[in-house]
Amino acid sequence: MDQFMSPQIGLALRRLRKKHNLTQKDLANGICSQAEISKIESGTHSPTVELLYALSKKLQVPFSSFFDHANYREAFYHLDEELLNRFRNKEFNEIYQETKLKLEQSNLDEEVSLLLHYYNNISAHKLNKIDYRTCIVVLRQLSEKYSSTFYSPSMIIRIKSAIANLYSENKNFSHSRKVYEEIINLDFESEELVLDRIRILYNFSKTLFQLKDFQYALKVNDEAIEQSLKYKDMSMLGQLYYQKGSCLEQLNEEYNLIKKSYERSFLFFDLLNMKEYQQIILTYKSEYIFF
Repeated sequence: MDQFMSPQIGLALRRLRKKHNLTQKDLANGICSQAEISKIESGTHSPTVELLYALSKKLQVPFSSFFDHANYREAFYHLDEELLNRFRNKEFNEIYQETKLKLEQSNLDEEVSLLLHYYNNISAHKLNKIDYRTCIVVLRQLSEKYSSTFYSPSMIIRIKSAIANLYSENKNFSHSRKVYEEIINLDFESEELVLDRIRILYNFSKTLFQLKDFQYALKVNDEAIEQSLKYKDMSMLGQLYYQKGSCLEQLNEEYNLIKKSYERSFLFFDLLNMKEYQQIILTYKSEYIFF
């Protein structure tokens, strides 16, 4: 029997199954075992042509749907990347207008619709069209939809991070803490998500700092430093060592420990040519920096 090895088939099967509101047991019934469906979706088992054909009939989709998924994902990621870059460039009005127009289209794919709703909502908040509480309500609804319908840990993590940040920006640190605690207990499967986790841990540490839970803030920050070193990612190390120095100061730790943290922070800011951050250390922490 011919077998297909592409891991995209497992992702396609999961997406199609969830789109039809079927459990793995429902889909497997009369065709194969639930365990086999689970293995295909996780990418640890390769389905045969006969099995894929039977599954396509059960799902009432063309056989080619399992292979079109790769092209669909590429287009989806391209749209996400384009909107994300524009958001980082603060093109909020353009994003808001464009996503609003696209959401008015008929026969829009549900996952694409969720992505457009996400960008439309956060852009609306940036433009002061909705307040932060309304924005959070919509983001929570999107998160629940992603959890129940699509297997997208990266989007769930991104949405929950946006919620936590909104709470922090509006000085609702207790609620922000609860959301960050939810996030760090999620499954960060890929290396890309692990790097996202570093940023999340840093923001969580800052929230704990605002709540004056300095010991816990230090512990969370140290985990972020450990992960950065493990995965050889230095993009956040300047901020992380500065945060560590701030926590150590509040905990009245030894002068040399505090000094070491700020010096490392200064070094990483120098390596990354982040002059404005170096200046902050020179202005506010000069007693710990010697040349």
